[in-house]
Amino acid sequence: MGFTASGGEEQAGGPVAAFGNLFSWLFEGVYRGDEDGARHLEAIRALQPQRDDAFEHAYLYSCLSVLDTKAQALLSYDGILMAASSITLSMFSRDITAGSVLVFSSLAVSGISSALCLSVVWVHWTDTGELENSDDLFLKLLHVRNRRTLSYRISWIIAQLAAILLLFGVVLERRVA
Repeated sequence: MGFTASGGEEQAGGPVAAFGNLFSWLFEGVYRGDEDGARHLEAIRALQPQRDDAFEHAYLYSCLSVLDTKAQALLSYDGILMAASSITLSMFSRDITAGSVLVFSSLAVSGISSALCLSVVWVHWTDTGELENSDDLFLKLLHVRNRRTLSYRISWIIAQLAAILLLFGVVLERRVA
């Protein structure tokens, strides 16, 4: 059993439920809308004994740091997939086969994953104007975190697709050869 995007429980089984589970996972911890974001910030503020904007700022930036670290690892993984696909393609015959098409697709898909992952590590600095209005600042940082979380998760899924394409391409090419 999973949860729908609206927070309600969904029924187990079937492709609709599987898509709902993927959708729930993709948007986990991503607060859509200012009302959800404001409620989330109030929850962060409740974690501390006194109201101190520095805590919210540090918390949200620590979330962004976690995403940066994960994105760096994913970029390395994508690089390995791209290198493996390139080397594998160079070992195949020059004829276009189903296996070579899958491996080339793996190369292209891992490039797409890398490009999407680069948006996660984009540098965002808080400027003075933003610091003067902390509620707007925190909502903006929450939006940045949400966007980067979605980009990372989509990039991760695409990278796994690239690995599967590479694997099936090699297996298919070996069966033909």
